[in-house]
Amino acid sequence: MKALTLHGVEDVRIETVPDPSLIDPTDVIVKVTLAAICGSDLHLYHGAIPGLLPGTVIGHEYVGEVVEVGAQVRRFRPGDRVVGSFHVACGTCPACLRRDFNVCVNGGTFGYGLGFGNLDGTQAQYARIPYADTVLRHLPAGLSDEKALFCGDILTTAYGAVVNSSLQPGETVAVVGCGPVGIMAVQAALALGAGRVLAIDLVPERTALAERLGAIPIDSSKRNPVSMVNQLTGGEGADVVIEAVGGTRTLALAFDLVRGGGRVSAVGITAEESFAYPLNIALVKDITFRIGVANIPRHMDATLALVAGGRIDPTVVVSHRLALEEAPLGYKLFAERKASKVLLLPHV
Repeated sequence: MKALTLHGVEDVRIETVPDPSLIDPTDVIVKVTLAAICGSDLHLYHGAIPGLLPGTVIGHEYVGEVVEVGAQVRRFRPGDRVVGSFHVACGTCPACLRRDFNVCVNGGTFGYGLGFGNLDGTQAQYARIPYADTVLRHLPAGLSDEKALFCGDILTTAYGAVVNSSLQPGETVAVVGCGPVGIMAVQAALALGAGRVLAIDLVPERTALAERLGAIPIDSSKRNPVSMVNQLTGGEGADVVIEAVGGTRTLALAFDLVRGGGRVSAVGITAEESFAYPLNIALVKDITFRIGVANIPRHMDATLALVAGGRIDPTVVVSHRLALEEAPLGYKLFAERKASKVLLLPHV
């Protein structure tokens, strides 16, 4: 089969690799009908994630059709259309039984190397999906591959961040960073009852998209976002801040934007090892801070329902649809910020 492999910094190649096969009885093999490049894939592309052997198949966003099932798979049969979580979870360990699938003791992430389970990625024509009954979901009837794909990663990541913030109906949410994950957070916050969403970004095109979706845009290249949020909230600050970038500066900004007694929910994937936590500010302002890898299997059913019901349209961030063979170009465009979201078609 054809697959995208990583060989070094900014060195991705389409190569012919062996087709995947069932290894464990809880596996399925999926024919990948749609894949995508995620912002966190750029960490791999830029060499920021150790433990990737040359030739590793990368990618973790995918939709497809089941073509083979292991003997212990109960929920899926060949021919089923499915979307899957970007991370795997066994479904039976103590963490999974608590529905904390993101900290499964047997977990891993597709295409992220030795430190993340050494699983082949999904930017390929076929993929092996471990623990299929926990990791995969059926596509609702009539839902397109494009809309479903986002429920396996960035939409559900953003939705989980909003849920983790304990958002109450009518509250004001500030979203820091309006890239693909931030735009998903804007839509999720509005769908979950936010009274106002303040969308903050340095790129005017991003805040303009957020405005079209119902947010109040704050162009931080021209205005001080703290001053603007204070002006819009009567000097209090936002009830909830969703940090959707993953940088130390944006995390620090989130603590400046949140009101006393408010909540900061950080969802941006970071390559940083540490962050100077503003202990005194958090203490005095009584801030709740939540950060963690997204718990996709816990929330995927909810996001699929929201998308299928027309409450959220994740495809608004798509800028490019490319054949899998054009994936190296897609990575280059994404890294240079000439693309907002790149979808990959493995079988055209």
